[in-house]
Amino acid sequence: MKGYLACFLAFISIMGLSSQEIELPEGVEKNFILIQDSTGAPSLVTRKGIYRFENKWIKTNFKNILSKKDSLAIYSSYEFNNKNYTPLFLNNQPYFILNGGGFVLKLSNNELTRFDNSVDQKNQIGGAAFTYNNQLHVYGGYGLWAFKDYTTYFENSTKQWEYLASNSKETPLGRWKALYQVIDNKLFVLGGRASSKETTNIDVILDDYFVFDLYSKTFQNKGSYNPEIPITYANKQGFFLGGKKAYANKNELIIIDFLNEEMTRVNSKNLFEHLKDNSTIFESQDTLYYISAKKNKEYLSKLALTELSKFKNTTYSLIKPKKSESYFLVIGTIVVVVFVIWLLFGLFRYKDFLKQLILFDNNKLYFDNHSIQISLKQHKTIARLSLKGQMTAIELNKIISSKNKFAKSHLTLLRQKFITDLNATFTTLTKAKNPLVLEEKDPKDRRYLVYKATQEVFTKPSLFTFLFKR
Repeated sequence: MKGYLACFLAFISIMGLSSQEIELPEGVEKNFILIQDSTGAPSLVTRKGIYRFENKWIKTNFKNILSKKDSLAIYSSYEFNNKNYTPLFLNNQPYFILNGGGFVLKLSNNELTRFDNSVDQKNQIGGAAFTYNNQLHVYGGYGLWAFKDYTTYFENSTKQWEYLASNSKETPLGRWKALYQVIDNKLFVLGGRASSKETTNIDVILDDYFVFDLYSKTFQNKGSYNPEIPITYANKQGFFLGGKKAYANKNELIIIDFLNEEMTRVNSKNLFEHLKDNSTIFESQDTLYYISAKKNKEYLSKLALTELSKFKNTTYSLIKPKKSESYFLVIGTIVVVVFVIWLLFGLFRYKDFLKQLILFDNNKLYFDNHSIQISLKQHKTIARLSLKGQMTAIELNKIISSKNKFAKSHLTLLRQKFITDLNATFTTLTKAKNPLVLEEKDPKDRRYLVYKATQEVFTKPSLFTFLFKR
């Protein structure tokens, strides 16, 4: 019983799949362009007529008699299909732009006519075709051995393609096959392909993402896109799905939300099974329509949007994600910043400390950001006075004449001269009126002399000592 039930469900599933494929009308030309007409109905546009599907195929022959100018474009050597012509709509009227620029065809009142006064330019192949301000536009593309970095627009009054000048000093690298969408007055462009300095003969994938403001005519660089996104260029123009840009192949559907900078991938094996290579896709009444081909026969296939929820989907950020900082890196950064602030604060305190005191080291005497050279004997004398506040004549004699023996009267003269020179050095540095060293009678024994410091003099500390040992 279970086996019969499984077979029945499989049969229903196959029937359901088959019901999504509609045979193309009998006698339809091999070359046609799939569009969505103004009523939302799937339509096949050929060179001679249009087939609209309204529960069944309804054919309408074009009533116009083609001029030589019309025939030159419509019956050119290019196959009349979605690969060579991009359908765009202005005021609900379909226009068909030749891939590469030049020819523009218009379908109106069951007449297919040539609308341009241009030539087959072959200058923007694979460019991004769109409408803005009720005009046709093409950005980028390839032609004449160069990738284009500019936008052209179709001037309705002259029916010629014109160059849209940019106001930016720098423009992104020229490209073709970019992912793109126009929202309000902004053209969003992601990726694409172009040659590089290293590969001039081979096009490579570009990794940038930018916006071109069609009103101010300026570029805004958005940086590199997320390298994990599933597609970075497309051979087709893509289609609109719920106000977003979408691209599809047989195994996946890519939906790009440029405003929220997200890309969603819906993937399943044979999601768009038998999708024809040059077929476009469009959405109408919650259903996706496209041309499929199998066993040398073509069909109009459709897929309900509700079916997409059954497939696996993954969402990616368009922007290259910033590398997450580790906890230890953050803590380390904070510690370094705090240490630098503390060190700078200590440096200012050290400077103020030096400014307020009389300091000395082996070679100099310091005061108020100034310094003066001192001799070794002066240094020993200042060091002694700094330590004890005073010294005896005998102690001073040992400093100024440690090796030579002089008469007492001569030593007295040497001491007086030495103290006079030391006080002169101190006065030169500090501009003080009072001397640094005074000669007095020893209060304990007035037969002897002592020398006292009138100012506190300190050994100059190093910055390290000042910061860590005070």
